[in-house]
Amino acid sequence: MPHPDDIESSQRLTAERAWEDANAWLLRIHSGMMTEEERREFSAWRTSDPAHEAQFRQAEHFWQTLNRLAGQVQRDSPVTAHRSPNESLSVPSSPPLPSRWRGWGMAVAASLLLATLGFSLWPSVDYWLADYHTRPGEQTSLSLADGSVVHLNTQSALSVSLTPDRRSLSLKQGEALFEVAHDPVRPFEVAVGSGVVRAIGTVFNIDRHGRDTVISVLDGTVRVLRRDHSVDVHAGSRIIIEDGGRVTHPEPVSLPGVTAWRRHELVFDQMPLQEIVTELNRYRGDTLFIVDARLRAQQLSGSVSLDDPVQSLALLQRAAPFRTIQLMPYLTILTR
Repeated sequence: MPHPDDIESSQRLTAERAWEDANAWLLRIHSGMMTEEERREFSAWRTSDPAHEAQFRQAEHFWQTLNRLAGQVQRDSPVTAHRSPNESLSVPSSPPLPSRWRGWGMAVAASLLLATLGFSLWPSVDYWLADYHTRPGEQTSLSLADGSVVHLNTQSALSVSLTPDRRSLSLKQGEALFEVAHDPVRPFEVAVGSGVVRAIGTVFNIDRHGRDTVISVLDGTVRVLRRDHSVDVHAGSRIIIEDGGRVTHPEPVSLPGVTAWRRHELVFDQMPLQEIVTELNRYRGDTLFIVDARLRAQQLSGSVSLDDPVQSLALLQRAAPFRTIQLMPYLTILTR
């Protein structure tokens, strides 16, 4: 029987996805570049579930409210087209922004940043209350008093409590690689989401920047504890604690891919462009947002540098040609 927490989490996830889809459709509609096929897709999406219609109406009202507020704050929003970051790639530059967007510029940016991105640009209270945290693009390493070392990736937050009989850590958000010093008397435990990862003398990576929590083991074994059951994960394997609460079975994982962020690289194999952009956004000072559904789903393989966001975006444009429209200094739209 599903746990009440799992049911609530699943309902919340469904509502969040409908809200994101509604905002993406609104942005596409007001772009002036919506095709007939996309109009049919939008109509099918809107009528397929009453929740879709409700979220669309709510998002539409939210945008209109923000637009009115934007008009009061700034009558002439400076919105300009943005050319390809690397002219040698011969990627078509963006056309002038349609005039109908000019009055929506600030509303579009605000709605996406506040709603579609789920407040991701504003760290949570837990982030600021954590013992250690990293800024966008920042990575750091921590040497703990017990001899263990923790490597924190970008936009991560960690709290640490070491006592004579236990080592308790909590990864509030983000990603971390743990090199655990052997101490059979004091278990090393990392609380993350609704689970606890327990290890004695091992190396493992926890990634919790999205909806799911991915636990990958590089050396040794960890035991993942959740409610009334546990799962042992051995070196070369990973498990996923899904947002709805389900824990997957251990599966093989590419360890070089897991640790690519330590080399300041993003490695992807048949990964949808949406997921690649989501990863890059963690390291950028601004935010990339894809409005085209087919572009979001396009799968790519390769690697890009996390230290050079401009060049990384240019390489992606070479593999999956798209245009960029810079709505605001902190928001860039990707579209076909």
